[in-house]
Amino acid sequence: MSRQLSSEEIDEKRTTLIDHALCILETEGLAALTVRRLAEEAGVSRQTPYLYFKDKAELVDAMRIAGLSKLTAASLEAAAGAPSENYVEQLRLIGEAYVRFGLDNPAVYKLVFTPIRPDEPPSPEHMKAIEANRAVAEIPMQKAAADGMLNLPPDRLNHVFWAALHGLITLRTENLIDNDETFEQIRSDIEFTLANGFINKARD
Repeated sequence: MSRQLSSEEIDEKRTTLIDHALCILETEGLAALTVRRLAEEAGVSRQTPYLYFKDKAELVDAMRIAGLSKLTAASLEAAAGAPSENYVEQLRLIGEAYVRFGLDNPAVYKLVFTPIRPDEPPSPEHMKAIEANRAVAEIPMQKAAADGMLNLPPDRLNHVFWAALHGLITLRTENLIDNDETFEQIRSDIEFTLANGFINKARD
């Protein structure tokens, strides 16, 4: 008779399966990800993944949440490299980490922002991951707003911040910006424009 797993062991095994699935996604694409292929990669029986995910759709949802959580963790780690009162530097580091994650993990990044079942609302767990990711940039923006530094409300500026970075990542991964020097210049100019605007204040 098999031993019943603890909740911690169940979470650990589920996380391991998700990590293997993300690896297959990144190296071979979503079409290559089947429950059988996942079982082979993880070294378990073909039925084991079904103990943790009822079907592939549930597995993919879990992968999306995990990918978003990894992006959030990378952004938070980057932000910690700036002084707590230097909001501009925090946002610059968050932006760098965000772009780096998107370029280093293009398939995972695309999955995070491409719902498989757009007609269904996000699960509570997915919403929690979305809110956590949104807060990474919005919290320093809120602090900057409280100090009178912003011309836009933090939630609106956060949308602009995300749109600019998401657009940059997409243009790069679609090879619409294929020159490294051009890409780095555009990235730097986005940082400057987001922090300072594009109007020459001396001409006001």
